[in-house]
Amino acid sequence: MNKFLILLLLALAPVASLQAQDVRSSSGSLIGRISGNEVRNSSGNLLYRLNGDEVRDASGRLYLRLDGSDIRNASGSLLGRFDGQDVRDSSGRLLGRIEGSDVRSASGNLMGRVSGVSGRHAALFFFFLH
Repeated sequence: MNKFLILLLLALAPVASLQAQDVRSSSGSLIGRISGNEVRNSSGNLLYRLNGDEVRDASGRLYLRLDGSDIRNASGSLLGRFDGQDVRDSSGRLLGRIEGSDVRSASGNLMGRVSGVSGRHAALFFFFLH
């Protein structure tokens, strides 16, 4: 899983705490599931746990921090940022755009959908965790 999708799963988790949420690719394939403070892959294996603004891997090591609109790795380096509906990498390059629960690449191609969530939560999964 790439770091962009990992971040999205992390951001989705607080929203999904009331009910489990499936995250699917543009073809409808299950990518992962968020339930409570846990993020699991499509096979059910634990990937991450959320603890406030911190994301820890299955072994408990710090993986990511959410800092307002900034997404940072464990050492504090900036990985990405939300800019309205746009998701940008640390250098400001457009990664994609959020349109409702649809996540589109910078070229406009549908990357996937997240049921029950939208906005930055959808972006975190697709751009920082997939």
